[in-house]
Amino acid sequence: MPSIMENKNPPKYNRKFLEHQKIGIFVDAENVELSGFNIYNGRTDYKKLLEAIGAQRQVIRIIYYKPQHKEISEVFKKFWFDLGGEIKQPVKNADAFIVIDAVTLAPKLDVVVVVGGDKDYLPLIWYVKSLGCKTEVWSYPETTSTAIKEAADFFYGMDETFIIKDAPRRAAKKTA
Repeated sequence: MPSIMENKNPPKYNRKFLEHQKIGIFVDAENVELSGFNIYNGRTDYKKLLEAIGAQRQVIRIIYYKPQHKEISEVFKKFWFDLGGEIKQPVKNADAFIVIDAVTLAPKLDVVVVVGGDKDYLPLIWYVKSLGCKTEVWSYPETTSTAIKEAADFFYGMDETFIIKDAPRRAAKKTA
């Protein structure tokens, strides 16, 4: 018998997003970028990812978290700011910043979207749900905690369609 906590939206079904949902997107950059690189040997395609997450919905905030000791290119910053996004660079791990921002913004949102599969977000998911918000986790299934998949209202497993392969490799393939 399926668990009560099991996702109500199995991967084989497309989910229609409600048009008037207000969503906040909280990106754990280290988590999702390392996962994408380790699994698919490429960079996460944030343009494609944000289009998929925000499809037909009202995106209220998009916040990208990456520790200060990790460099963020000027090209990426321009891309992100052009989307209307924000970048926060904590001294160390971004988890606490994501939790504080999501909890603070939750009363203004219908859906809290966490991009990253770290089990440390379980208390966040539980608390936000207790406020009446829906929760979504978008991340690579191979590196996502089973507990977080089960706790979220919806889990969206990212795959290679959300990867940008390194440019030198694309050029090498074209000439081969």
